[in-house]
Amino acid sequence: MKQSFFALILTLSFFGCSDTVGLTKICPMPVPCYFNKIGEMIVNPPPYKLHGVCKIGQTSCDEDLNTICVDYVLPSEEICDGLDNNCNGDTDEGFDRDFDGYTSCNGDCDDNWNKINPDATEVCNNLDDNCDGNIDENVIKECWNGGSVVHDQPPSICQSGTSSCTAGFWNSCQNEVYPVAEICDGLDNDCDGDVDERVSHACGITDVGACTLGDKICAGDEQLCVDAVYPTGEVCDAADNDCDGETDEEIYQPCSTACGSGVETCSEGQWVECSADQPSPELCDTIDNDCDGEIDEGCPCFNGQLALCRNNVIDRNTGMVVDCGVGATMCDINGMWGPCYLFGTEPETCNNWDDDCDGQIDGMTDVCGTPATAGIGECRLGEKTCTMGTWGLCQGDVSPQTEICDQLDNDCDGLVDEDLNPHNKVDMIFAIDISGSMCTSINALVQGIQNYINDFVGTDHRFGVLTFPGFASMEVGRVRTLPPLLEAIPFRTVLSQILCNGGGWEPSYDVAYMLSSPMDPFNIGWRSDAYPYIIIISDEHAQTWRGLTAADIAPQTINCAIGECVNGDSIEMYVIGPGYVYSQWEQIIYNDPTRFINISPVDPARYTTFFRNVFQNICI
Repeated sequence: MKQSFFALILTLSFFGCSDTVGLTKICPMPVPCYFNKIGEMIVNPPPYKLHGVCKIGQTSCDEDLNTICVDYVLPSEEICDGLDNNCNGDTDEGFDRDFDGYTSCNGDCDDNWNKINPDATEVCNNLDDNCDGNIDENVIKECWNGGSVVHDQPPSICQSGTSSCTAGFWNSCQNEVYPVAEICDGLDNDCDGDVDERVSHACGITDVGACTLGDKICAGDEQLCVDAVYPTGEVCDAADNDCDGETDEEIYQPCSTACGSGVETCSEGQWVECSADQPSPELCDTIDNDCDGEIDEGCPCFNGQLALCRNNVIDRNTGMVVDCGVGATMCDINGMWGPCYLFGTEPETCNNWDDDCDGQIDGMTDVCGTPATAGIGECRLGEKTCTMGTWGLCQGDVSPQTEICDQLDNDCDGLVDEDLNPHNKVDMIFAIDISGSMCTSINALVQGIQNYINDFVGTDHRFGVLTFPGFASMEVGRVRTLPPLLEAIPFRTVLSQILCNGGGWEPSYDVAYMLSSPMDPFNIGWRSDAYPYIIIISDEHAQTWRGLTAADIAPQTINCAIGECVNGDSIEMYVIGPGYVYSQWEQIIYNDPTRFINISPVDPARYTTFFRNVFQNICI
């Protein structure tokens, strides 16, 4: 345990500064001394360990030979000067705001950001990461713009270059060596991993038809022709195999059909024009037209066959067409059906026919819907009507719907407003990009959020809005609600004042990192009994002022340490942005595409629907 300078309480008598030798005063020899915390001088204190700047003084005498204590140093208030002013064994405690081991008085040029300090590595971000007064100095990386070829691996001649960083941007690649045509020199000139594999001088016979010229390759002192295709005999494949400029010429072969044999010829890779007789559809003509060994099979009917009919029904008594009821017809000797004569009536069915000859066609009704849930909760059966042989849409039926907070059994399971309260209270922060490019969508987003917030008037939920970038230099973002978390009605008022009047470089990664940090650098004041929601809104790709990546942010969103989160909880994290940035946020929103929505098309109702999917299951 550290011994406090003021903890030494000694009971000593006060030593005067004079001895009487006759009438003459003399000053005694100096001895250790100090003043205790109540202002009493202590002489000859017992030895103990001192810390920091504190030290024991020595006794001396003033002009009147009174004993005084000089050259002592007492504890004082700690200041940022590299010394232990309050003598407690620690130096500059309380001045390292970003907990990186450095303070502003020992070289930390940005004590609000733990990635900037004298021990940091300089990276390409337009910041003085190592606090040496220079920005992006000596930041160099290897670069290559020559495509997917072998480079930096002898005997390949290709070499990658280098790129330096200026003001946060990589300069053009310098000193690259790109592929060239292969020559016989023992090197990999085209950088494909092979040496002297082909010299690319055309060789062979012709490049007409299926033939191709080849390439010459190195083989010691000789060059060989490879990959050339030479003429072959013509075959039926839609190719000029003999390379004479004609395709499939004068090629024949035997052919046959069910009706006999013949010869066919080749045309564009297909055998055509077989001279054998071809099968034809069977006719009722006592001939085997389809050559299957059977005659007149498949004819409409057979002589004397009877069948029911409903077309052009004739009343035998009057000879008039009645167009109702059911008739009967007989097949004649030629395999054809005879006239349809009225046979009787039938119950009406939905077939666009007057089955019962009452002068009315169809028009009947029937129940429809989902019988399994009919009569449970809000579910009901409906009615459909037959018109012109087709059942119409089911009218008046109610099928199970998603349960909503309305004191009704919407999903028809016998329960009312069940399972609609995943979080009793939430704190929801909308982080909105207010750069100029957002002018085309900011009003629609504000309207969509306000429509959504109307659902929570009078509830215990609280809402805040943060805009980024901030208005001050290097201000990542600014909380616009005061206090940071408001009820629904005052929140809507603040939200209506948001304009697209911010800067042009939007540090959305920095905002996500700081909002999800347990240090709460924005002073949101997350309530300990409310669950945290963060919604990032921007029309740009993910950007950072401090070199952050998704891998820096994801551990904080996955392992929630704000609000009422307990071990194993994750922050309710959502993003609205252009579709091409989903991969930049995917790790931060748990690889869940339902937590991301494309900012386009711009539509307030579409945004409101998304927000309600974020959090709507609350029943008041």
